[in-house]
Amino acid sequence: MKFILPLVGTLLCSMTCTASSIFTKTYKSPLGVPLEGPPIYISKKIHDTKSIEFVEHSSYPPWLGLELDYAYVKPIVDAINSTETPLLTRGESHITIVTPPEFDTLAVAGVTIEEINAIAREQRIQESKFDIVCLGKAELVQDGKNYIVYQIIVESPSLVKLREKIFTLYYSKGGNTALFDPRTFWSHITVAYTISDLFVDQGIYKSANVCHRPLIAH
Repeated sequence: MKFILPLVGTLLCSMTCTASSIFTKTYKSPLGVPLEGPPIYISKKIHDTKSIEFVEHSSYPPWLGLELDYAYVKPIVDAINSTETPLLTRGESHITIVTPPEFDTLAVAGVTIEEINAIAREQRIQESKFDIVCLGKAELVQDGKNYIVYQIIVESPSLVKLREKIFTLYYSKGGNTALFDPRTFWSHITVAYTISDLFVDQGIYKSANVCHRPLIAH
């Protein structure tokens, strides 16, 4: 797994260096891109999802997600919010595992949301582990409007494994495997946005490519 990489800073020193010399630290994304701004800290308790009840999203459009406690995401919203461009939130947090468009693909082969939910329960979805990579920022100018979305970028082999179980069901029902890749998965937690969220069908990919600031669990 790849995470934010802190680089040892350069000592800002002159001919009169003292013990109080200033050090700076530069953070880079897993792709080697320098991150903007100082680290933001998030509680490690965001990983404690076992006690949170799994929620089935069976009404249209169906989707599958890992439920999180928004109380640990709200401080991130507060840290990045500004009076100049107030941010909007959904007031809840989750990691989407199967998107509505992906479900539409699975449904063509006869996979139902009930079957997907059953697999999620069998795999103990709410006990899934994930690692925090960074705070991401995605931007898109569309119709003269500037869309900005912040998200916590995460990596989770256990959620990929869950998608692979769903893929196996899809294959067993004769699904076209070229249309659903369980490992093509941009896992993230939406934090806030200026106008609305942005998605893959708008050409937006939320992974290490959009890392914006260091996000450190403590």
